[in-house]
Amino acid sequence: MCALSCSCLLLNYVALDCKDTMVVQRDRSLELQQYFDSLRGQSSASPPTIVEAPVTVHPDVNVFNEFAQAFAKEIAALSSNIMNLAKITQQQSVFEEDSQEISALTTVVKTQLQRLHNDMDTLAGLKEHAMRSQRGSSFFSSNAQKEAERHTSAVVDTLKGRLANTGQQFKSVLQSRKDTLKDTALRRNQFTSDRSTTFESALFRDQQNHEQQQMLMNPSNTQYYRQRADAVREIEAAVNEVGELFHDFTRLVHEQDELVVRIDSNVDDALHNVHAGSNELMRYLASLSSNRGLILKVFGVLFVFLIFFGFIVVR
Repeated sequence: MCALSCSCLLLNYVALDCKDTMVVQRDRSLELQQYFDSLRGQSSASPPTIVEAPVTVHPDVNVFNEFAQAFAKEIAALSSNIMNLAKITQQQSVFEEDSQEISALTTVVKTQLQRLHNDMDTLAGLKEHAMRSQRGSSFFSSNAQKEAERHTSAVVDTLKGRLANTGQQFKSVLQSRKDTLKDTALRRNQFTSDRSTTFESALFRDQQNHEQQQMLMNPSNTQYYRQRADAVREIEAAVNEVGELFHDFTRLVHEQDELVVRIDSNVDDALHNVHAGSNELMRYLASLSSNRGLILKVFGVLFVFLIFFGFIVVR
């Protein structure tokens, strides 16, 4: 409309009134400027209305999405703690070791892993509740319900896989820590025991045995070995607990694998049925083509007889 009005004004910009041989020119620039000012005022006076999109997600689905986001953040924090634990473990030397920090961080990671394992059951329950609520609502279409089910299933499967991988990483770090403690104990014994295998006499051997007994009786060494034994027992207990959690994760992944196999078999059955239906349709089309020729022949014979009897009646 605006373009049409501008075109009309531009066409009338120069008015030519021909009277006899006389040409009259009129300057209408001021009118054109006033018209543009009025259009600009109308556009500023009426701001565009924003149409809000209708809500197509059930509130229970929103609750599930929020819980899934928090669950993913917890997995990220757990992975960060496991990486810090692995880094601290690798930086320890034979004589400099902060076992308290490692034990505290191991306890934190184990607690987080156990809490996430419990939250996984809660997440699955929220998924089922959200799907039941959305299926029972008449506000949402069947396509929206199917899309929400696919989305929630994909989210749960992804989080299960990430949690299983995180548990496996923690188990690997604990196993590496256990091996490191054993290796550290062996190397410490090698460094602290000063044995000379050349030119030893019985007196020297007795003296060395006495020194080793005194070393073992030293309270500091006894406390060190006791701490190492306690650390090994704690790590073995943590490995067993993580092994049980990882067994549960493996069971969940195995159940999901069985579901995928069932879906794949259903897809194969559906594809087989589609091919069978296509063959039946082609067979029916072939029968229709043969029947069409027969029908045309019958109608042709009838048409010939009608013409023949028409000539007879006319005569």
